[in-house]
Amino acid sequence: MISIFKKYVTSGVKHHYKDETNRRIMVVNLFSAVGVSITFFLGIRALVAQELPLAIILLTASVVFALSQRIQIQFGTRRSRTVSITLLISCLMILVFLLLVTGGKDNTGPLWIYLVPPVTMFFAGVVRGLLALLLFTIACTLLFFVFNESLLIASYSYAFKSRLLYSFLTVTFLSAFYEYSRQKSYDIALDLSEQFEQQANHDHLTKLVNRRGAQNALEREYARIQRSSNTFSIAIADIDRFKSINDTYGHEAGDEVLRKISRTFSARLRKQDILARWGGEEFMFIFPETSASEAANVLEALREVLSFAPIAISDHDMHITSSFGVCEITSQIPLADGIRHADMSLYRAKESGRNKVVVYSDS
Repeated sequence: MISIFKKYVTSGVKHHYKDETNRRIMVVNLFSAVGVSITFFLGIRALVAQELPLAIILLTASVVFALSQRIQIQFGTRRSRTVSITLLISCLMILVFLLLVTGGKDNTGPLWIYLVPPVTMFFAGVVRGLLALLLFTIACTLLFFVFNESLLIASYSYAFKSRLLYSFLTVTFLSAFYEYSRQKSYDIALDLSEQFEQQANHDHLTKLVNRRGAQNALEREYARIQRSSNTFSIAIADIDRFKSINDTYGHEAGDEVLRKISRTFSARLRKQDILARWGGEEFMFIFPETSASEAANVLEALREVLSFAPIAISDHDMHITSSFGVCEITSQIPLADGIRHADMSLYRAKESGRNKVVVYSDS
């Protein structure tokens, strides 16, 4: 029984949705389940007591609550979730309004009015929720004080009606304040989470993806080629004689060299390509759906730009070069082996004179 209820509540939840979206989906499911249960039970009881108008209202509400949940699950789109929430709130308001008109069982129907503000605020948000509650309040005011003789079936005293509206407005204010505070707290927490994620996956010096972020990107790309049987290429670049730059001009100059080289590389890559700081003076290139020869052509152009255009550091024009090791990765090559092959190719480029692009070969 518990597993069935859990499955019902989590219906429509997707791992790629935001936490807030999944939470709203689950609350809609839960509210729908509770709404269906209560209105169906009360509707059957009213039917047994031969209170036909009340029974029809409650059983109809039960159907609408169930329908709102099915719309959300059946289509699974943002629009369907909006329709589901609108239907749920509208049904709740209409149900409460009709209970105000009829009085419900022994004139206890008005007590359900206090469900409207928190539910509306949670599902509609502060601005839309306040607008909906304003319209609902106006409708209730007109019912109580303008059309009371022609529409009201139940009989309420003036004091009861006025105090009911005052207390309803108080609950509305508190619900709005709570929802505003909750949403602000959520936005702050989400912003902090995004900042931490940014810091965790990006290099503070070059602003490029760091080794951790590059590893995640490599795993995603490798998972993609496992499904599509395509290939992609990677390359590891190393700044030639970088230690001598630090020794001669200082580490601040070395940092500036890394920043300028990262901008030079980034400016000449495609949008889908990924450039990361792999560590120290090493950079990692990820070329989706690109063969090793195609990647080598891109890197050769980068090598020429870098070697022929001097970089101004501490009032000195420095000619800096870089070596590149390239490897093409297929679904049959383990990712760790591909990285190792690119590193081996980089080593060969260094050993054969630097300022070269070397593609990995088994031979």
